Amino acid sequence: MRRPLLVHSLLIALIASLATMSAFRPALAQSPEKAALIRRLLAQTKAADLAVAAMEATIPAQRAANPKIPAEFWDEFIARAKREMPRFIDMLLPVYDSHFTKEQLEQLLAFYQSPLGQYLAKVQPEVAMQSAQIGQKWGGELGAAVAQDLAKRGVKTQEN
Repeated sequence: MRRPLLVHSLLIALIASLATMSAFRPALAQSPEKAALIRRLLAQTKAADLAVAAMEATIPAQRAANPKIPAEFWDEFIARAKREMPRFIDMLLPVYDSHFTKEQLEQLLAFYQSPLGQYLAKVQPEVAMQSAQIGQKWGGELGAAVAQDLAKRGVKTQEN
């Protein structure tokens, strides 16, 4: 069986590009039975909660990087994301359909219905948010170090 965190890794990668997506139309047509399994898996794993938590974790960095954008924009962005989460879930169907067989989806559901799977689904949004915050800090430190090294070599960056 594939590792349970793979589901969340795929979701996080999709969330990262959500804000830049244009009108996306699912290219694959799942069987109704498989689509129902995917929807059950996404519900069981609290994928919508994870998506919102990941977006909320990136908002502080977005606000800092875009200080001219009013705070109301970010508040409305999250509110709209929450309202439109069913559309996002629909957009995920072809992704899961292309990566998982019916049997694999059934195995993942069985895991997420177990006590450990339920616990993982419960804590994953917080783990994702904390991981994103750590990643932002780490990325900032890496960027500063690279800019400093380049400046020592006489390469101009926006920061120096």
